[in-house]
Amino acid sequence: MKRIAITTAWITQSALALTASLILGLNACAPAETDAGPPNVILLCLDTVRADHLGCYGYDARPTTPALDDLAGRSTVYLDTSAASGWTKPSVPSFMTGTYPAQHGVYQGSSSGPAGLGSDILPEASVTIAEAFQAAGYATGGFVRNAQLRPGQGIEQGFDTYQDRAGDAREIRWRGLDWLDELAARGDRQRGRPFFLYLHYLDAHWPYPVPDEYATRFTDAETIALFRGDDWKKLRDRVNHGETELSAEQIAGLVALYDGSLRYIDDQFALLLRGLKERGLGDNTIICVVSDHGEEFMEHGRIGHGHGLYENLLQVPWILHVPGREARRITEPASLVDLFPTLLAAAGLPPSPTAEGNDRFTYPAVSSDVFAEHLDGGRYLQAGRVGSHKIERTFKPVDGGDRKTGQIADASELTHTVITGTRWEARLAASGDTLSVIELKPDGDATDATELKGLITEIKKNHLRINGLAVELLAEAELYGDTHTADGQPVSLARGLGVKAKGHFEDGVLRCHKLKLYADGKSLTPALRGVVTDKDEGTLTIGPHRLTLASDCLLDGRGTARMDRNIASSLLGQAREAAAPPGFTSEARTFDLRADPDEMSPVSGASSLEAWLDAKGSHLGTRVFWGTNDRSHLSSEDLDRLRAIGYAH
Repeated sequence: MKRIAITTAWITQSALALTASLILGLNACAPAETDAGPPNVILLCLDTVRADHLGCYGYDARPTTPALDDLAGRSTVYLDTSAASGWTKPSVPSFMTGTYPAQHGVYQGSSSGPAGLGSDILPEASVTIAEAFQAAGYATGGFVRNAQLRPGQGIEQGFDTYQDRAGDAREIRWRGLDWLDELAARGDRQRGRPFFLYLHYLDAHWPYPVPDEYATRFTDAETIALFRGDDWKKLRDRVNHGETELSAEQIAGLVALYDGSLRYIDDQFALLLRGLKERGLGDNTIICVVSDHGEEFMEHGRIGHGHGLYENLLQVPWILHVPGREARRITEPASLVDLFPTLLAAAGLPPSPTAEGNDRFTYPAVSSDVFAEHLDGGRYLQAGRVGSHKIERTFKPVDGGDRKTGQIADASELTHTVITGTRWEARLAASGDTLSVIELKPDGDATDATELKGLITEIKKNHLRINGLAVELLAEAELYGDTHTADGQPVSLARGLGVKAKGHFEDGVLRCHKLKLYADGKSLTPALRGVVTDKDEGTLTIGPHRLTLASDCLLDGRGTARMDRNIASSLLGQAREAAAPPGFTSEARTFDLRADPDEMSPVSGASSLEAWLDAKGSHLGTRVFWGTNDRSHLSSEDLDRLRAIGYAH
């Protein structure tokens, strides 16, 4: 077990109170003493729950959270809490360690790199809240449902028991209570040993997989049928890419489905509280309820999350119930990085020297910095709030920039970045009868249809060749695209016509069910998109076709720099103009949230807020825990599990 800077042992409650008094200089910060010994702690994360859909945060459209509202009436409620990012992968490590993504380095859950498809992992140098409680003598258990939090990603550090396939909210409740019963059976409770229990519910995460009675609690089955089908991931992608438009009625139904998911979570939470009471644990257990991020319902043209730093993605609930502590509603801004030091203080433990956040138990009304980050392959975002003004700064690669990602001299290196069973786009060049890959990038879901794009080189009835590869045009195949000439005449299939065939391989032939026609096929770059079934040094196979990798093949096919955490780290603390190294550009937008809470109309005056961002970034850049080795490879099973909850391609 690694050593961490928490020296408190398993000691009596009075000693805990004395320790907290000496460290914090304030006796009032310690929890009320009881005969039950040190307090137990339960941390519950409600994945994808935005604050403004809870009754205790003012939501009155539907009774979504009566049990949580009741607890909030007996607790400290932080009314303005911001996550450190807009999706799970970076956000959970942030509140688990009290540090920002820039410090712990966890930004991406599935991205390509020099060693292949991989995931950022929480470094061992980070100290998790579970490790702090474990070092203080607590039994520690975690029961979660989110493949981004699977073992091997670092979140499990400090847990005696950690299960990442614990099921829905009902099953997680059972597993958590069963674990408490196991502690009692082996005598931990009789010996006065406290516990720290982490539960993570996924039921309010798209596509909101709750029982039908809850899915239709506030709507009807017909209205939400679109969102309950098997193609939910493709539907979300089509909506977010502007290919499918949702009506006002459909959006209202989607929100009602989401609210029904919240009610399911809330009912399970009520049963969890009952289970604690039945076990005699209600009077000496701290209960902390948060979410890792919010959700969008077309407010900015998208559904879901993980695509930005809007307030409806960052504003999350935070309810802290400490037995014997009077209820309060705190309006000063808080950050989820405050959670770690706050829970330690609530339990009477000394602070962790690695945590960045503020202790909101001892000083509930202190105002915290609101800072958040988002990183994907195409951009790095920073957001911060000062008063009612919010700044969002975006860094992007510039097309044609000097920093190229992929000119690989040795084509065998490139095969190391490709995992069989995953879908890639191979852009092609013909050399005699041989097709060579000149650009390669990850592309779409493995279940998507195979696509072949290029010029028709041969045609005979419904059989044709595209880029020399055999294609059969099925009788029911749909023709679309430039199907008519400028004067309205139908276009005939012929040699030299540019097309894109979609279908599946069978006996070495692409069976095409959809064919797109291009009026100007001369500008097409031939390409094959599909699942890689085999690879070797210098070659890879998509379907039945083995392709040779050109020696100067470009990885990702962009010819520009790709954003990664090394680049993001280099941008911390630099002014806007200086922060754009060769190949990059940046843009800042400012919003007045008091006048424009939906962030629709940027205002002027970004310079002073940019200076604030620069100062914040400079500070974070001096306290970084991650290194280049804090990354794991994604197996086929990892990818399948990520796809099952809408992540990875």
